[in-house]
Amino acid sequence: MLDKTPITQLMLAAIAGSLIAGCASTTDTPDASFITGKKPVALKQETITPSEKWQLAWQDNFDGERINPRYWSFEQNCWGGGNNEQQCYTDREQNAFVKDGFLHIVARKESFTGPDNPDGIKGGATKTLPYTSARLRTKGKRDQKYGRFEIRAKLPSGQGTWPAIWMLPTQSKYGTWAASGEIDILEAVNLNTQSDAPGAKPGDAENRIHATLHYGKAWPDNVHSGLGVTLPNGINPADDFHTYAIEWEEGEIRWYVDNIHYATQTHEGWYAQYEQDGQLVNADTLAPFNEKFHLLLNVAVGGSWAANANEKGVNSDIFPQTMLVDYVKVYRCSVDRWKGKGCAATSENATLVKGNQPPAILVQDDSYANGPELIIFEDSLNTSLAYGSYDPTDIVEHAEVDEPSRGKVLSISKLNGGGNLYFRSPKTDLSSWLESGVLSFDVKVENIGAGVELVVKMDSGWPATSDITVPLDGTSDWQTISIPVADIIAGGNRYASGSADPSNINNLLVFEPTGEMSILLDNIRMTK
Repeated sequence: MLDKTPITQLMLAAIAGSLIAGCASTTDTPDASFITGKKPVALKQETITPSEKWQLAWQDNFDGERINPRYWSFEQNCWGGGNNEQQCYTDREQNAFVKDGFLHIVARKESFTGPDNPDGIKGGATKTLPYTSARLRTKGKRDQKYGRFEIRAKLPSGQGTWPAIWMLPTQSKYGTWAASGEIDILEAVNLNTQSDAPGAKPGDAENRIHATLHYGKAWPDNVHSGLGVTLPNGINPADDFHTYAIEWEEGEIRWYVDNIHYATQTHEGWYAQYEQDGQLVNADTLAPFNEKFHLLLNVAVGGSWAANANEKGVNSDIFPQTMLVDYVKVYRCSVDRWKGKGCAATSENATLVKGNQPPAILVQDDSYANGPELIIFEDSLNTSLAYGSYDPTDIVEHAEVDEPSRGKVLSISKLNGGGNLYFRSPKTDLSSWLESGVLSFDVKVENIGAGVELVVKMDSGWPATSDITVPLDGTSDWQTISIPVADIIAGGNRYASGSADPSNINNLLVFEPTGEMSILLDNIRMTK
């Protein structure tokens, strides 16, 4: 449940509510693409037996008459998770209570007013939202590095629901979200509504669950990687209890549902970059998932992910909606409690998620943009820039390829779903380019889906992004595009309120097909 805390705070939840958090600076609704893109993995009924070497550290079976304050505290705010969620989180019994051996987290339709900040600090700005819910956490009470974290729960359903079982760092050693990491054990949106998965037919119910890591640099330069899956035999996780777990050891995190090992991520596919003495540096290869984290349980309503998926918006008629939690069990590995190694139970059929590689650290010098001409790509990318990609579902590919009579050109291909390719840049002042500057490039469309457009953006960090549609001529021949820089900036952000600040550009150009497309680019430059 990615939670982008404000840049001045711990995280800036770009995803609504729980998972879809990673608000990438170069995309529209950050994680709505988790539910598009490639077809989710359909799990087989192939269970493993957890190791007997796991030693119980603590558990909560919710057998008492109240939520145990030794384990849990409440977040209380109407901040909206940083991504326009529609609930206020409260500590009221109406929104979270223990009964019949279960923890009930209840999202209700009711107007509520509270602090408009993630820390729930009173006395400042307030906000009134149309729903209430609860978010419980173990921060400062049951923080732990490495182990097995196992939660048995029954999820809510309906349009606008967004349950999450997830983890955040207790101390943000590597900086604000998401440089210090986030582990999403389980997220789902809009269960039992019309599925919008690739290949879904009318009447197919949404039944996916998602496992995700968020990491990289502080928002908006964060990245994430994960996997969406469906349970065996089309089972819907809202219809009954299921056991969700991770096994976390030094350099590796594994995901399980009902003891089916379905995903693994390793330190070879995550990273942390943060500022040290004013300079951006790479953290240790194990970072950021080598520090203590704490658990969070919540149900969000609407927001950047749930409200933009499936049947869209929030169906107010379905509330109240409840996530029931049977138990939480947390273990340490008795073989090596300091590194968590020696207790793994794995399946050869689990997906190894490739993750992301740390991008080159650019020299913070914008002098490359001085002068009457800026060559961005001509046989190769300008050495002051670096490739980057918002690609949460692994549907974007790029390469420098040979083209007869042209030498090297840039190839970009994308399947249907959210994603783009961008040119990372030092913080660059393009103000002098507004009066007469023109972006030009040659483009050849090799494949394009019906109704798909090519969008070019300039980016100062989401939602401070401006875009414009490229006027393609509908042929498969090379054509030259010329667009005034001022027109791109003036275009504003088509997906959210905002526009790029020409004096503070951090991704010089973004090429974003709105759907399936394959193109070649050459002679990308700006001239005055």
